[in-house]
Amino acid sequence: MRSPIPVMDCHGHIGVHPDFPAYQADVDAMVGVMDQLNIERLAVTSTLACYNDCPRGNAEIEAVLRRHPDRFFGYVTVNPNPPGQAMAELERWAAFHRPPLIKLHPGLHKYPVHGEHYKPIWDYANEHEAVVLVHTWDSDPNCGPLLFPPIAKAHPKARILLGHSGVTWRGIMQAMEAAEAAPNLFLDLASSQHHRLILEKCARRVGAERILFGSDMPFLEASMTLAHVLTARISDAEKEKILRTNFLTLVTG
Repeated sequence: MRSPIPVMDCHGHIGVHPDFPAYQADVDAMVGVMDQLNIERLAVTSTLACYNDCPRGNAEIEAVLRRHPDRFFGYVTVNPNPPGQAMAELERWAAFHRPPLIKLHPGLHKYPVHGEHYKPIWDYANEHEAVVLVHTWDSDPNCGPLLFPPIAKAHPKARILLGHSGVTWRGIMQAMEAAEAAPNLFLDLASSQHHRLILEKCARRVGAERILFGSDMPFLEASMTLAHVLTARISDAEKEKILRTNFLTLVTG
């Protein structure tokens, strides 16, 4: 199913993921899939950086941005654990995008998103009005959706995307509750689980203007999430917000 409007995709990856059988993982092949589905631009983070090597992983993203400057946005992925590394990476790759796009993966980095080591990262995000994509999972002690309202309220200028929106039905309910509590929290549709009628429920409770299309390419089928939006029982205007306008507004400041 091809989108009738050019899509802005907030959630993708570069590199091979050990837990997923990657399809079309080559960057040029990914561009081919994007062309087929009418995905104009995809915001990517490095899988290597999400696991254990942010410096090398962010360098991979820099190479992709040089190769396809008009097709990708680049997240700077940071790990809170090595002292000083996160801030150094944010400064080193500041040219990726303004406002900054930051990726956090508390689950793989084994550190709670509200922990002390994340404080300078959140402060930086607030100061620079960054867009921060954070991996979330249902009730996870490091990145459960309900951990985020206090963070969002303490950093009101940061725009925080709840990556995967908690994934499970219960996780999505938690993500909606979190988003209702803080206006700078957004729901990301990228997920390995798709639940019947949940998008309609999210649009009613949170509002379509705070839901973003994310595919999780190349590990998940972008066409699946695209069809989920296009066949949802919401208005065409709401679909356009989800597929394009909302993320475009965030990345243009």
